[in-house]
Amino acid sequence: RQPAQARSQERVEAALLAAEAMVAALGPEQTSIPEIAKAAGIPRASLYQFFPDKYALLACLAERHLSAVAELVEALCLRHADASIERLCKALVDAASDYYDSHPVAAQLVLGGPHSPSAYGALAAAMARISAAVRGALTARQPAPRLPARPDVAALMVEMAFACMRHGYLSEGRITPAVRREAVHRRVHGEARRPRTRQRGAREPERRQHLRVGLGDG
Repeated sequence: RQPAQARSQERVEAALLAAEAMVAALGPEQTSIPEIAKAAGIPRASLYQFFPDKYALLACLAERHLSAVAELVEALCLRHADASIERLCKALVDAASDYYDSHPVAAQLVLGGPHSPSAYGALAAAMARISAAVRGALTARQPAPRLPARPDVAALMVEMAFACMRHGYLSEGRITPAVRREAVHRRVHGEARRPRTRQRGAREPERRQHLRVGLGDG
C-alpha cells in the first residue's frame, strides 16, 4: 500500500535506497526484506506493511526506473519533433541505452527481469506509455507515416528495440554500439520501410494462368 504519513514515506524512501544499493552489490536474488530493513534502520514489521515480500519492493524500484526512462522518451519526442525518423529513433535508443548502462540496478530489474507479476505489469505500463509517445511523435509529421493500430506498429517498434537492448545486456552486460544500431534499424525499418502488403488477388489471374499452363504441360 502507499504510505500516507510523512514518517512512513521517509521509511519507504529509505528502504528503496537501501534496496538499490543492495541490488547493485548483491543482485536481486540475494536481496531480502530483513537485510533491507536492517540497512535502512527500519523495523522489519513496518516494512512489511508496505511490501509483503521483496519482489513487491523490487517491482516498486523497477517502476521508478521505468518511469524515468518513459519521461526521457517523452521529452525527446518533443525535442526532436522536426528530426528525421532515423534521427529520432537513434536519439530514443541512445537515451534509453545510456540510462540502463549508467543505472545497473535498472538494467538488472528491467532488462534482466521482470522478477514478478507486478514488475511485469509495471513494464507493460511503461512500454504502453513509451509507445504512445512514439506514435504521437510520428503521426504529427507531414506527411504522416502509416502506423496501423492493429497490429499496433508503434508498440511493435518499441518492443523490437527493447528486445535488442535486453539481448545486449544479457549477452554482454551492456548495450553496445552494435546493439544500438540494430535497435535503431529495427525501429526505422519496422515503420518507415515496412513493405506494403500486396493487395489480395492483384496477381491472382496471372498466377492461375501459370498453373493452368503447368498442368497442361504435364
